[in-house]
Amino acid sequence: MLGSLEVRAASGEVLEIGGARLRALLIMLALRPGQLVPASQLIDGLWADQAPAGAANALQALVSRLRRALPEALIESRPAGYQLKLDPGATDIVRFEEASSAATPNSPGSPRSCAPTAWSR
Repeated sequence: MLGSLEVRAASGEVLEIGGARLRALLIMLALRPGQLVPASQLIDGLWADQAPAGAANALQALVSRLRRALPEALIESRPAGYQLKLDPGATDIVRFEEASSAATPNSPGSPRSCAPTAWSR
């Protein structure tokens, strides 16, 4: 994600997502909008090498909390993981990737023209 995490309701109201793990879960799901994110990947991302006993249950509890925090969001449970039903264009990372892919190296204001050394490595 680019910048800080900001979630807006359909009304435009900014929704507060409390807790670092809850925000991390939302970010991991939002990075792959409309795609299944395996539970094992979410557990690794949330707890790394310190996953709690019953990590699958702990993940399920976090997903429940996230659903309550985002009443309009649709988080689907799948046998192997979770999926955030979100239009990919609703996330800045997808919009950035699309703009970056469409930009030519020398077009004014393109990410490539602004940071030529980062793209040449």
